[in-house]
Amino acid sequence: MSEFTTPRGDATTSTNSADTASVLARISDYTQSLDNLKDILLSGRDVDALLQAVCIEIAKSVPDADMVGITVLRAGNGHPETAASTHAHVNDIDADQYRADEGPCLEAARSRKMVRVRVSDVALRWPRFAAAVADIGVDSYLSAPLTLDGKHAGAMNLYSRNSNGFSDTDEVLVRLFVTAIEAAINISHRAQSAEDEVSGLVTAMKTRGDIEQAKGILMAVRGISADDAFALLSEQSQNRNVKVTDLAASMIATITEKHEPDAPVL
Repeated sequence: MSEFTTPRGDATTSTNSADTASVLARISDYTQSLDNLKDILLSGRDVDALLQAVCIEIAKSVPDADMVGITVLRAGNGHPETAASTHAHVNDIDADQYRADEGPCLEAARSRKMVRVRVSDVALRWPRFAAAVADIGVDSYLSAPLTLDGKHAGAMNLYSRNSNGFSDTDEVLVRLFVTAIEAAINISHRAQSAEDEVSGLVTAMKTRGDIEQAKGILMAVRGISADDAFALLSEQSQNRNVKVTDLAASMIATITEKHEPDAPVL
């Protein structure tokens, strides 16, 4: 018995070592992919360019991902569209799902759950879509829900020609990608909102400053109070059908023109 036990043990050990090495190699690849994703997210690209770059990175990172795309639809069952893709066939596959109003990408986006299926399951779950893509050559689908903002939902979609489908590890990696993408888009939207708010405050401060300066000019020239100066500005604004802020800016520009030192005011 012992003469057979040792070879079997060696074979098992060899197999386990090979499996471990394979897993470690794949983890290393995924770690590199996440580092690449970090660089993409920090690159300052706009959202459309960001989504396209992420699709390309996922296609390189997941071995069975022959094609990758991102579906976006408005909250409340809005009309879906493909926001980014690595191949023209992605747009065709997605369009067939949109026309049939069913399929893995729509289910992931609407249910907010991961969808992983093989072609045999597709025919059972979404027959209209399955009939439309019967000759497209895709045998496995993996779609992960993606939240872009409060108005748009979506899905990250991976398509494979491998009939064995995607693995649990692939699903975990895609979840990591999606989480990072959502965080980056959220930060981008907040930054844009903050920038818009600052821009609005700057405009408001300049507008207020122009009005106060125009009032000061009128007070000095006409010898009137601040309230009377603003009332005069308002009256002239209505008479000329010009905004008070524009009228004030025009007055300041006229007064400060060097070639017209004695320019008239209101």
